[in-house]
Amino acid sequence: MPNHVRITDVSPRDGLQNEPGVIATADKARLINLLCNTGVDEIEVASFVSPKWVPQLADRAELLKLINPSPEGRGRGGVSPTQPPPLPPNPTSTSLQYTSPPRDPIAAQRARELRTLQSGPEGALWSQLRQDNKLGTHFRRQHPFGPYILDFFSHDCALAIEVDGQTHAGAGARARDADRQAYIERHGVAVLRISNDDVVKNLEGVLRFIKQRVRERLAGPGGVNARNPTPAPPLGGGVPETEPMLPAFSVLIPNEQGLAAALACIDAGARIDKASVFTAASESFNQRNTNATIAQSIDRFRPVVEQAHARGLPVRAYISCAIACPLQGPIAPAQVARVARMLVELGVDELDLADTIGAATPETTRLMLNAVLAEIGHEWLDTESLTLHLHDTLGHADDSVRAALDLGLRSFDGSAAGLGGCPYASTPGKRAPGNISTDLLVRTITSAGYTTRVNLDALAIAGQFATRIVNQSRAATPGNTP
Repeated sequence: MPNHVRITDVSPRDGLQNEPGVIATADKARLINLLCNTGVDEIEVASFVSPKWVPQLADRAELLKLINPSPEGRGRGGVSPTQPPPLPPNPTSTSLQYTSPPRDPIAAQRARELRTLQSGPEGALWSQLRQDNKLGTHFRRQHPFGPYILDFFSHDCALAIEVDGQTHAGAGARARDADRQAYIERHGVAVLRISNDDVVKNLEGVLRFIKQRVRERLAGPGGVNARNPTPAPPLGGGVPETEPMLPAFSVLIPNEQGLAAALACIDAGARIDKASVFTAASESFNQRNTNATIAQSIDRFRPVVEQAHARGLPVRAYISCAIACPLQGPIAPAQVARVARMLVELGVDELDLADTIGAATPETTRLMLNAVLAEIGHEWLDTESLTLHLHDTLGHADDSVRAALDLGLRSFDGSAAGLGGCPYASTPGKRAPGNISTDLLVRTITSAGYTTRVNLDALAIAGQFATRIVNQSRAATPGNTP
């Protein structure tokens, strides 16, 4: 199992959606910009749920225009502990756009099968590529692209890596490869071809070569010689370290209308890297949260997943109440596994298991994760495609993180300053419990012997700012106690 752990900060969305007052859009943008300097891998920046239900997040279009992330200081201690860094214009080089073709369902199913079989040179290269802190971008393996399957693919820099063995040596195979490559490049994706021999004989050289090409892609869309059929990785020497990558931006999407609004923002120049849909393992909670049964909510996601994939957006699916429900009480692990299977069959790219009310213990976490993995397969751990979202109501979240790490989980959600909580998990007179703080999450992970990209000094600045704007909002809200 990899040593690196992926961190998503959800404070701009989940952390603020349950606040009684409305926080200024400029303050939300400032929080996101500060989080961009912390080294987290992803930030959940906004929600496209109807403002009628979550008015606190109604400003998503304006917010997305205001975000101006800077890579300066990320993960390198370069952020002043007293004064937040200046916020330069948003660099266009980190948001290469391409038009992804509709995914063929047969290719998508074949890609899922291939993920469990990968071995040899391709497997050796993947063991390095999935540690995306090494290369400055995040790669997916066996990614369906129209009717084809890409060995490795980075959405951030629109770069595909193909590993070629002897089966690619013949004239017929080379012609098919050329047709496939031309198809992929028509959609704005650069293709990097590497031979099995290069991986076996000079893996470090291959990695340096890929890192250099990633840097060139991010420096400008024309910076890669994508047509080199079998590039020879450089021997010896070194490639200068890339600047730390900006995190991915994800948004919450309830239905087709929400996706249409999100895509309109993208068309207007906003950066959105991932769409997140949400259902629950509790029928009662799902009815309250979405006014639909679990099956009905998942059926609503079908066109969302198809249209998001057609635009090149991966889709995460949240499963709320993965441990317990505020209405039904404890949820059977088998029920969580059943919902997970339904979502996998739908074609989502990631699953996020959410302990909505903070009831998890190490034991219930292990039981739930084991049930889900038995149902969907342990390969979901290999690609960091399974995430745990914990709330810290009873003070067991850190121990539950350790239990999940022991099972091989390498992706977690946290919230700056521990803000947040689902509004539908609140009870009269009691606000919904907050998420595990990203600070506690990172310290727990590192104390267990694992690594993250997160700079705790920069995170402290973001956490202090988050606390300040929330306290100001609460103080200004009639009848509310900060």
